[in-house]
This record gives sequence, structure tokens and C-alpha cells, in this order.
Amino acid sequence: MTLAGQLRAFGFASVAQVGWLDDARREIERHTFDVVVCGDSFAHGGTGQALLDDLRRSGLLPYRTVFILITDEATYPKVIEAAESAVDSYLVRPFSTGTLLDRIEQAQRRKAALDDIHQLLEDGRADEAVERCLQRFASRGPQALQAARWGAEILMRRGRLGQAQALFQSIWDSDPQPWALLGVARCQLDDGAAAAALITLQRLLELHPDYTDALDALARAQTELGQFADALDSLARALAATPLAIGRQQRLGMLAFFLGDRRQAVELLQRAATLGLDSKMFDAESLVLLALAAFERGDADALHRQDAELRRRTHAAPDDERLQRFSHLVEALRDAHDGRDVSAEVARWMQDCAQPHFDAEAACNLLAALAALTQHGALPPQPALVQRLGLRFGVSKAMSELLARAAEAHPPYAEQLRQCEAAIVQRIEQALHLINHGSPSHGLAELGELALQTLNGRAVDTAWLALQRHGAALPEASEWRRRLSPWRQALTAMRRRPLLGDPRLRPAGGIALAVLNRLNPLAIAGSAA
Repeated sequence: MTLAGQLRAFGFASVAQVGWLDDARREIERHTFDVVVCGDSFAHGGTGQALLDDLRRSGLLPYRTVFILITDEATYPKVIEAAESAVDSYLVRPFSTGTLLDRIEQAQRRKAALDDIHQLLEDGRADEAVERCLQRFASRGPQALQAARWGAEILMRRGRLGQAQALFQSIWDSDPQPWALLGVARCQLDDGAAAAALITLQRLLELHPDYTDALDALARAQTELGQFADALDSLARALAATPLAIGRQQRLGMLAFFLGDRRQAVELLQRAATLGLDSKMFDAESLVLLALAAFERGDADALHRQDAELRRRTHAAPDDERLQRFSHLVEALRDAHDGRDVSAEVARWMQDCAQPHFDAEAACNLLAALAALTQHGALPPQPALVQRLGLRFGVSKAMSELLARAAEAHPPYAEQLRQCEAAIVQRIEQALHLINHGSPSHGLAELGELALQTLNGRAVDTAWLALQRHGAALPEASEWRRRLSPWRQALTAMRRRPLLGDPRLRPAGGIALAVLNRLNPLAIAGSAA
């Protein structure tokens, strides 16, 4: 009440004040505020830092909104966490009324210093925005470090990963900000170099062991490398530091689900739903997994509850393909539980899994559903569909193992999926042997057909590299480039997305600027066939 009175005295005509974390989240989601002044801890649980972290991650704070955090202590970990979440100012009690006003005005001036770059982005002039960022950084002009960070983020969104990584490295070399080294690791991850990213992140966490965004990125690298137990541990550490972070609860719950720990998964996902089912930070993927768990244990009430919530969401967003896929899958589980025949769904699933937008998340969901339906006698075995999924997404031993774990409820599926990656590797090696031993046309044809038949990213990449190396001597090379190019673009975009969770949310360590979401040229839309 004292703060509200001070803000009104400063000239803020409309001031909303709340004392609960959930109320704060709802107010900020529903209304646009010039300034948010938030305490570090709420009387009924939760922290201002956790609120800010979730809002930034989900892109719910407009660029011009100033977020000021007020705390009773200024320990090093707290200051670092606040800085990494891009808090605009950090005040320690006691403070004077004048100090609060000064901090608000300083934060507004800092934002105004980047207005020119933000306007270029709003106008769709991303390349000019990057140049402005680089000039600001080189000249050490106003907000030079933040401008450089924006420039690196824009380059990442444009798919120019080498340039983005170099810029993040330059920032780190000139001023070792933790987010800069995390940016290097993020570029490595998006470029498919998970092992290199792992080394970078381990180095970063040696310097800043409590950096939760680095733990999130570390879990992604560990998952892509098949180090599943380590990934669970990293996510658990991040959640322990921010226990009310809805996004972290869901990511840990999702990974635990696909690795077979239904008890932990359901507990985490239900807690996330309790905290923020109506929040924009809640990912509907959690509803799918809760529905799967309910089907497996025969809980009709829970299954129908998740189905109803998904239908409500799809009605509100009929053009959201990801949401529509979720709803169709849970509807099939509901029908099977109620005794209706769902075998007609198999043909649609077979067609859907051959589309460019069908990703690893969708594959894991479908495999978990197929395994549960088959094991409970609601569907006859579907080895052809499982084989198609295994051949497309079995791009590595780690990915094949994750797919197998997702289908563990029906052991024959799990074993079939573990064999798919080896089959792909064998066929690629056979084609490369032909290319390297006098039959490049024949070998390229074998590789190209394998890539187009399976849509396996490893096969597509290998065929493309073979074209780059031998294409000049092959008259059919241009035709193969034409046929493979759309799939290579689609798979490149897919690889830059996290395996689990909504890819539209802010990546760990990224900047929550809504305008950046429109800059990704690799977004998948429609069919690449």
C-alpha cells in the first residue's frame, strides 16, 4: 500500500496492487503496465524472481514495461539471478521514495536508448537492426552490451548461427557476462553440436553454479546426447532453485514421463496445472501426458477432464496445428477407454507422421499412445507405423533410446525402435561405399531415396553433403537438390527446436522480445512435399 501511494504520487494515474503470486501473474497477462514493482517474496509462497523468470520466458512483458524487484537482501546469487532474468532494476530495503523514482526513470532511459533498434525490428528491417547493434557495440555507445545481445539474438533467429556464436564470444571476451557464454552454447546446440555445447555449459556452471538458465540448456544437451539421468538431475536442480516456475516443472515432468517415471511426471504436471492452468505459460503438452497416464491407470474422470480442457483450447485456437494434434490424440484415448473402435485413426496417424511439421515431440506422444492402446487391447499391433516413426526420428542412438522409452509400455515396440537407428546407419554406409568406390550416381540415388522414403534427418544431411562433394560430376544432381532442399530446410528448423516443450517459448538465456518471434525464416508452415 505504501508503494502504491508513492507511485500515485509520482503521477501514475492507474495502479493495481496484489498480494498473491497467481493474482500478479493474471494481472500482468491481462493488462499492459508501464511499470511493475514486485517484492522478492510473496506472503503465500513464491518469489518475484520466479514470476519474472516465467514472464520473460513466455514473452509476456512488453518491451517498454519496466520491472523492478525489491528485496530484503542482496546476496551474490540473488543479484546474478536478477541480472540474468533481465530485471530492469533491483532495490534493497530500506530505500527512499526518491530512489524508487530514480530507478524507474533510469530504467526507462535505458529502454529508450534501444528504441531505434526496436523500431527497426518492428518495421521488419532485421538486417539493418543487426548492423545498428554491431555499430553500437563497436563504438561502446549507449546500452552497447544489450545492443550486442540483441544483435546476436537476431542472428540466431535468422539462422546465422556462426555469426551469432562469434558475436556472443566477442561479448564474453570483452565483458564476461554469463548470458554471453550461454549464448555460445545455445548456438552450438542449434547447430547440432551438443557435445561442444556440453563442454561450454560445464565451464559456465563451474563459474556460476546457480545459473538456472544454464542448467536448462545443459539438460537439453544431455538429453540430445542420451545422458538422460544427468538431464533429469539438471532440470531438478533448476526447479529446486525456482520451485514455482511453471515451465521448469513441466519440462522435468515431460522428460520423467518419457523416461518411464509416471509417478514423478504426474505429480509435477498436475502441480503445474494447479499453479497456472489458465496461464499463457502453461504448455498443453502437459494435458496430453496427464491424459496418457490417466488412460494407463484406467482413470476415466481424469482422462475426460484433460480431453475437455484440450477441446476448450482448440476451440479458442482452431489454427494451432500443435494443439489440434494434441486434442485428436487424447480424443482417441478417450474413445478407446469408452469402448469405441479407434483403428480408423491409424491411417490418419500414418499420413500425419510424414508431414514436415510432425516433430520429435509428436513422435514421442504418438508412440506412448500406441504402446498404451496396444498393451490394453484397444488396438492391434501397429509395427508398420512404429517402423515409420523409428526410421524417421532414429537419427542417433540417444534419440532411438528416447523413442523406445516412450513406447516402453509395449516392449515389442521398444525393441523395434531400438533397431531402427542401426538399420538407417547400415543403409547410409552401404550408399557411401558405392559413392566412394566408383558408383557415385548409384550411391547418390540410394541415399536420396532413403532420405525421401524415411525423412530421416541423418540420411537427408548425408545425401546433401554427398551432393555438395560429388554434384558437379553428376548430371542428376540438380534434380536431387530440388527434391531434397525443402526437406533439408524443414529438418534444419526442426533440429533447432527443443525435443520437449513448446518451441515458441523463450529459450533458456534468450531475450523475451515478441518482435523477435517474427524473424525466424526456418518456421515450418504447410507441406514441403
